[in-house]
Amino acid sequence: MEARINKIDLGILIPILALITFSLGVVYSASSSWSVKLAGDSSYLFRNHLIRASAGIFLIFVVSRFSYLHLIRYRKLLMGAAVLMLLYLLFAGVETTKGASRWIYLGGFSFQPADFVKYALLINIAFLLAKKKDYIGNLYYGYLPLLGYVLIVVALIAVQPNFSTASVIFISSLMLFWVGKVKIKHMAITVLSMLPAAILFVLSKPYILNRIFSYKEHTSGGDASYQLSQAIIGFGNGGLLGVGPGNSNQREFFLPQSYDDFVFSIVGEEYGFWGVTIVILLFGIFIYSGLKLAKNLQDDFGKYLAFGITIIIGLNAVINMMVATGMIPTTGQTLPFISYGGTSIIFNSIAVGLLLNISTYRLQPKGALLRESLELAEAEGSNDQ
Repeated sequence: MEARINKIDLGILIPILALITFSLGVVYSASSSWSVKLAGDSSYLFRNHLIRASAGIFLIFVVSRFSYLHLIRYRKLLMGAAVLMLLYLLFAGVETTKGASRWIYLGGFSFQPADFVKYALLINIAFLLAKKKDYIGNLYYGYLPLLGYVLIVVALIAVQPNFSTASVIFISSLMLFWVGKVKIKHMAITVLSMLPAAILFVLSKPYILNRIFSYKEHTSGGDASYQLSQAIIGFGNGGLLGVGPGNSNQREFFLPQSYDDFVFSIVGEEYGFWGVTIVILLFGIFIYSGLKLAKNLQDDFGKYLAFGITIIIGLNAVINMMVATGMIPTTGQTLPFISYGGTSIIFNSIAVGLLLNISTYRLQPKGALLRESLELAEAEGSNDQ
């Protein structure tokens, strides 16, 4: 480990800290009216978010001090726990008001396993891509075992139902496969073979069809869904400079989930075009820095892990912002580090901590870390699958 430079990538750290800090003011404003409605206290939701945001910042720095190579030892345990959580939701999950079983409740504590599962899957796939790099083009020994993990996770999340998260995981996995030099024809056959099943699934879920039809009305000049209409009104209210922090009209019960899925609309209303531009710029710096790190890493496992973390966070951010601005149908994806939430900000913060740790090894000699990671895997009795 002598080649470790012990300097984290500020291009990754600073944008994330800025986004979390910015979220405090946005969530407080967006949630105050809803907090009164829920608990009779205007700061109820904000206090919860403050605790989780503080925990997220703490975890970023703590996790950044632990070598990402130790994940090799626990990748199977993490993957097994992920699948067990999803199976638990399938048979014993508590349905929400929208009919989905996405949360596990333990006493007064609750969390959404999908936020953990996507990173557990990423760790496993990143390692297997690195280990199988010499024969990843082989369909049976290289590609199919990796695809099997992805399909199991995607199927279990889709039946919750949570089609949008399942789609994000599938798309980000394909992007990781592409970076890992999986044959394009193998991925193309996978997509084409799964397309009929995906279409049938969408047709069987009224809530997905309602979102699609609502979006079609919006794009054809008709009336959009109430939620989307209110989100767009928020951006219109903001104009160039915004109405000012705490002066949002849409937060006053007009925009459902104004502090969660549609918090970007509150950013546009209160901080205007310039506020939206700054948020996009911060995410852009993070994505650029993460991809640059992945490109320059000599270690394959670190390369794929860095790429995957960057893509998962970046893809969620882009999808959320596109939904809030009416560019794509509603998906239910939160805006990373800004939306109110518990498990999302916690697991994304852990992932950023890992990314920062990876950045401290970016000068390691070629092959040194992969050899060490393979030794760790062999010591734990790991195999190719």
